[in-house]
Amino acid sequence: MDKAKILKIVKRQEFIVAAFSLLVFIFFSLFSDNFYTPTNLRLILQQYAVNGICVLGISIVIILNGIDLSAGAILAMAGAVSGTMVKLGIPVVLCILAGVALGMLFSFINALIITKCRVPAIVTTIATNYLFRGLIVVITGGYWVNQFPKAFTRIGAGRLLGISNLFWMAMLLLIVMTVFMKYFNTGRKIYAVGTNPQGADLSGISSDRIQLIGYTICGALIGFAGVMYASSYGAINPSSTGTTLGTTVLAAALAGGVNFGGKGTLLGGAIGMLMITIINNGLIQIKVSEYWVDAITGAIILIALVLNVLNARERRKGEN
Repeated sequence: MDKAKILKIVKRQEFIVAAFSLLVFIFFSLFSDNFYTPTNLRLILQQYAVNGICVLGISIVIILNGIDLSAGAILAMAGAVSGTMVKLGIPVVLCILAGVALGMLFSFINALIITKCRVPAIVTTIATNYLFRGLIVVITGGYWVNQFPKAFTRIGAGRLLGISNLFWMAMLLLIVMTVFMKYFNTGRKIYAVGTNPQGADLSGISSDRIQLIGYTICGALIGFAGVMYASSYGAINPSSTGTTLGTTVLAAALAGGVNFGGKGTLLGGAIGMLMITIINNGLIQIKVSEYWVDAITGAIILIALVLNVLNARERRKGEN
């Protein structure tokens, strides 16, 4: 591999965030006796898994120049409904499909409002976040949804090669969705619409239709993540489950180089999410006060975002 190709790889945001994550990992390994242990490493991968699935969907929405801050409410709703169905004796497969379908429906509603009513995505999803969250509380009566049968909990709580099943699911979905975005016609159209929606319309691609598809795929992934969350943790709190998911996953995707306007990769979003997971876990392991965890995490994410912007400017200069 020649010097130019190596330099191109090093300048990619995915590489920068991965290198930064490695440095953070080494830092916590040196300053905490409990961080670099098999038990904690398995915990990090488990903590990453649900958000790692969600970040794939949110990355697609960002590539489309969109945003979804209702992701947490959708996740909680999918988990609560699928969990309740399992407790009623409905087959587990149908319960999983119901959670995925519910996520698709709610995200499709978001996309309809955005594309047909021309309401900005940020306004739409803030409003629907409150709407969906309220529906969960009404449906559940505000009570925790828990005490799921073992046939359901063993899916998310089980392990393969000593690592959480959820992590392997997240990796499989990362591969599948990366192939979809890169090699399938609809995936390439998502990038085209995100880059230039007017140009896409002129070339015969319906930007509204592609946005509907993109948001619906995002909803399917979040719905599935919600079902797996319920299966793994064994409980859904209607009021608090997923309340910070929207902003966390959004920050992870942006930090990983996924940019509004058809830029970035799902791999970058996944790496960004892993970085945030490592930071959150490491800060707890070195016994940083919980009041400082969010502040320090936010500062580190901000640094990653600034590096993202500077790197993007450098790439544009190189193209010109």
